[in-house]
Amino acid sequence: MRLTLVGTGYVGLVAAVCFAKLGHEVIAVDREPVIRGLKENKLTVWEPQLEPELADVYANGLLRFETDIVQASSDTDALMIAVGTPTRSDGHTDLGHIHEVLSHLMQAGTCPPLVIIKSTVPVGTCDELEATLLAAGLHTEVAFNPEFLRQGSAFNDFMEPDRIVFGCQTPQAESLLRQLYEGIEAPVHVCDRRSAELIKYASNAFLAMKISFANMMSDVCEGYGADIRHVMSGVGADQRIGPEFLSAGVGYGGSCFSKDLQSLLTTGKLIGSPLPILESVAKVNNQRIPRMIAKLISLWGNPSGKRLCVLGISFKPNTNDVRDAPFLTLLAQCERHGIEVQAFDPVVRQVGAKSVQLMDSPYAAAAQADAVMIMTEWPQFAELDWPYLLHLMRRPYVLDGRNLLPSPIISQIVDIDGAIYMPVGRPMERSPIPWAGVSSPE
Repeated sequence: MRLTLVGTGYVGLVAAVCFAKLGHEVIAVDREPVIRGLKENKLTVWEPQLEPELADVYANGLLRFETDIVQASSDTDALMIAVGTPTRSDGHTDLGHIHEVLSHLMQAGTCPPLVIIKSTVPVGTCDELEATLLAAGLHTEVAFNPEFLRQGSAFNDFMEPDRIVFGCQTPQAESLLRQLYEGIEAPVHVCDRRSAELIKYASNAFLAMKISFANMMSDVCEGYGADIRHVMSGVGADQRIGPEFLSAGVGYGGSCFSKDLQSLLTTGKLIGSPLPILESVAKVNNQRIPRMIAKLISLWGNPSGKRLCVLGISFKPNTNDVRDAPFLTLLAQCERHGIEVQAFDPVVRQVGAKSVQLMDSPYAAAAQADAVMIMTEWPQFAELDWPYLLHLMRRPYVLDGRNLLPSPIISQIVDIDGAIYMPVGRPMERSPIPWAGVSSPE
């Protein structure tokens, strides 16, 4: 098939590369600076496998990059739209980027026979978009094909998905969608567009609910001296529940969960159907970082002038995405309390905030810090020389916001005079010898 795909962010670029890998002729469209960088193999997104796979399909001529939407879609079988749909300040979803794409086609008076919406959109959006195109004289069907990619494993998730969802109205649209995904072995769920739009929202809302449930239970575990890891392991062993997304920590982040949850809450209110469970999910998540700050203050007393080393900036490992990352909430809280922040992340190179100093190594970030906090569960953080890292600090305090460190490392930490290890949802561990003052590393 010949496919034009608009939008080369995390979702769009991965989709373009994967469809090309399946043998389709793909034209990816974006703004000129973005396309210029892609042609030079300069990616703005970091995703395992993506760079070499992109280079391969580009060299083979299966993937091209263009900036003109009308020209790129003039002789194509389908147009896929994978642009951003952020949440506005009033809680509604901003569909401006999608409307901008379609406006170019309507002005030109041309459109492929099938428009596939890959972006996450409110219920009823595809119906409205198709009506808009029809009113402009364009007899095009609009289908919804949601993505279920996890950043950090997006390439594998695309090629080996749990399921593929087609929201379409005609057998012709279903046939084109099946041709597009030919070569991927996965159950295909075909339904109407509105149901497909809700599948996407409901899936992310349910996953966010599991995370907030684990975090809520972690607070109970801390109050009673239980271990959230054992509790959630026992809960997740039930096949009706499953172990995924039951790890307690600093809360969920990223470009999907918070945005989709807010959009679904707004969707419910529009028809008079509030969603109190999901309101609680968001409330629990919003309390996570303030709770972490409270733990730091319990160690320090007055937080003003203290220095915090933060390990991990991206909202999860194996990505450089900082959109709605818990780190940003932490940074704002630290600024309010007068806490200096030195941070390190293996792949994030800029944050866009003046209140943090990005360091070249975790050890540089720990220099003269009054505590270290693990924000992202990058596996390499568990492999650091923790005794040396704590030796560089003013106070050997560790707040493990992801329960990342294994028992042998924790034992090394609490062997250091004055050291305190504070995990999430389980008892704090500390050195029997109290802290005696500022260390003096050589």
